[in-house]
Amino acid sequence: MVKPPRLALLIGLSAVLLVAPSPRQAEAQDVSAVVDGAHRGYLAVRSSDDGEYAVIDELNADRLFVPASVLKVVTVAATLEHLGPEYRWLTRLTSHGMVADSVLDGDLVIEPGGDPTWSGQLWEDGADAPLAALARQVRNRGITRISGDLVVNGSRFPGRPHPTDRSYGDLPYRHGTPPAALSVDEATITVRVAPGASVGEPARITAPSGVVVLNHTTTVGRERHGAGTLDFLPLWGTDTLLLRGEYPVSEPAFVVSASDPAPDLRAARRLRDALAETGVTIDGIVRRQVTAVAASGRQATSLAEFRSRPLEDVLEQILTESHNWYADMLTLTLALEVAGTGRFDDGVEVIADFVAVVLGDDAMARASVWIQDGSGLSASNLVTPAAVVRVLAHVLEQPWRDTLVDALARPGTGTLRTWPPVASIAAKTGTLRHTVALAGFLNAGQGTPVVFCYFVNHYPERPGTARRQIASALGRWTALGSER
Repeated sequence: MVKPPRLALLIGLSAVLLVAPSPRQAEAQDVSAVVDGAHRGYLAVRSSDDGEYAVIDELNADRLFVPASVLKVVTVAATLEHLGPEYRWLTRLTSHGMVADSVLDGDLVIEPGGDPTWSGQLWEDGADAPLAALARQVRNRGITRISGDLVVNGSRFPGRPHPTDRSYGDLPYRHGTPPAALSVDEATITVRVAPGASVGEPARITAPSGVVVLNHTTTVGRERHGAGTLDFLPLWGTDTLLLRGEYPVSEPAFVVSASDPAPDLRAARRLRDALAETGVTIDGIVRRQVTAVAASGRQATSLAEFRSRPLEDVLEQILTESHNWYADMLTLTLALEVAGTGRFDDGVEVIADFVAVVLGDDAMARASVWIQDGSGLSASNLVTPAAVVRVLAHVLEQPWRDTLVDALARPGTGTLRTWPPVASIAAKTGTLRHTVALAGFLNAGQGTPVVFCYFVNHYPERPGTARRQIASALGRWTALGSER
């Protein structure tokens, strides 16, 4: 069981304020809230010599707020708690058939492990590196021909392919791509769109080989410049991408990273190509099977295995760059490795249970966390500032603390590039429509950092103003945190 952090002083927030906002500061904050209509909640604490934490500033710290991508730090903490920074995803190739005269008499089965690392983000050669490694192992078994099919076994990851409330305005695009048991290039494909040669013709669409494009678009006149819209609609489980809408003839071409409608099949086809390059041919087709592959009276033989780079290598993509897909892939991994079901919703429950243990109070946890995904993309997620601070304080007591803290954004890096500079900060940003958030550590390189979380919800203006307000509070907390 996770040991709860030593945060007894946070239970009664109002009773332990070491440094409270001055009346003038409090009045200014109240006026700001009334004028812009936003809801604000924050908590900043610092540790004392005896290892306890004392509040230096707080507002609505026990109220629920939409956390946006700040939720990613909770997902990462839960994953490190359960799996450790050296965890590696495992992908296996198996068969129930016999090998004779270099021929495998049967199907070659891919047993996915939900590995998110098969891309250029983590391998210099992109997905070709792990694919080639698997193919070489098969060839080294003396196999040059497979008489059956190349089968993707989807039975370890049943259920829906995306979070329950993922918007259909998000799902087709890179920021909302659903997690996948088997995928390359972060389960996305690159699509180029340009206007047709003349008004009335379809837009010109260029997609990767194997993608069937249903082009229901229309090129419209210059009078629609800036007003035309295109919808990308992946037909999940197929190789089909539907495009509809209008494209003004006066607008330039653009390239979009769209969600792959069949990431498992595309990855399998890439593996088939890698096998062919090593001299291994497959007589059958590439297909998926959602139920467990039949044993046919024989035990499955492992023909190849690939272990990914360690978990810690993907954390910068999640905490510095705020890549939603990687965070949701961690959720899927927790569903497999901890819940034992491979169902995304159960991975979400693992994260919520982790927070409950950290808080040390089931009733408090039920009132502090309501989450739908691991990335924070869902506007239905709700978390209290106090719960986030409790999790961050727990992080500081763990042997993997530096793994998480080092993966957070610093001033001028990752998603903090658009924020006002704050010295000695390591933090996770959060931005959704009408939501701005930040959580992390001040004086991160020192022995007694300030742990904080600041949420702004229902904010009607541009996020830059809210970011400046949060940065101002961070400056104040930095000074208060240095007072011993």
